[in-house]
Amino acid sequence: MTGGSCKALTELPEPARAIVDSARRAVLATLDRRGRPHLVPVCYAVRRAELVSAIDDKPKATTRLARVANIEREPSATMLVDRWDEDWTRLGWVMLRGRAEIRAEGSADDELARRYPQYRDAPPRGPVIALVPDAIRWWTSA
Repeated sequence: MTGGSCKALTELPEPARAIVDSARRAVLATLDRRGRPHLVPVCYAVRRAELVSAIDDKPKATTRLARVANIEREPSATMLVDRWDEDWTRLGWVMLRGRAEIRAEGSADDELARRYPQYRDAPPRGPVIALVPDAIRWWTSA
């Protein structure tokens, strides 16, 4: 078992970086008006020193999503990327904390389309969330 911390994606050791590169989803945590955690699963891509996710066309209860409002009010956010396996010798996770920003619609289309075939034909039409981590922790069983 091994774990550790760093400040930037470029500093992640290979076992932790492999989790970020291979996972198909992350969990984005923001803070609501009362300071309570608000968590949602997201598709994401790595772009230079940040993780990007976009609001896509999957059905939603509203067009004014809580994660966007939360970030506009309080930009502190966390993304958790994990690797689950019934073989517990393959478990691992990477937690990326930092400042989230709302960016223009379409500003992450290329990165997301390379990672998710669904976005090649139907790019996300909502704003982009970019998380610039400044504190990263990880743990892997290998």
